[in-house]
Amino acid sequence: MSTSLISPSKSKMTRVSSSLFMILAIVLSFNFNVGMSVDSILPPKEITVTINNKLNMKLGLHCKDKHSDFGFVELQVGESWSFEFYNPFRIWFSPLYWCMFTWYNGQEVVHYFDIYVGKRDWPNRCSYLCVWDIFEAHPCRVTGGEPECFPWKNN
Repeated sequence: MSTSLISPSKSKMTRVSSSLFMILAIVLSFNFNVGMSVDSILPPKEITVTINNKLNMKLGLHCKDKHSDFGFVELQVGESWSFEFYNPFRIWFSPLYWCMFTWYNGQEVVHYFDIYVGKRDWPNRCSYLCVWDIFEAHPCRVTGGEPECFPWKNN
């Protein structure tokens, strides 16, 4: 007399694993048959964020995320600055980068803004490049169609 040594939870896990394997096989098959790359389905591994100074004065900025700090940068009128980040965990990790912007127009002005939010900016507007114009009234994302302006965050 033989008894089954596979517990119900292991049997269920085997079915789930088999289902995931089948889904992966279908996606890869679709990839080869249609010529579609996995990168067109997933967020890009490397993204460049560019910030343009559209003020009529010098712009100071300091951008970072919870792991990286790009330091303080000064941009003259019309200058640009960029940073890149690599996101190997594209499925599980939605990047968030924020910046502090400062300028002096008779008094010091300080504003904060989330310059890259994975859930907001990918995939429709910033697939590999995300370009922002900085104005006194607001930052505007100018990548991927019509410019879209956002309010400054509360200080």
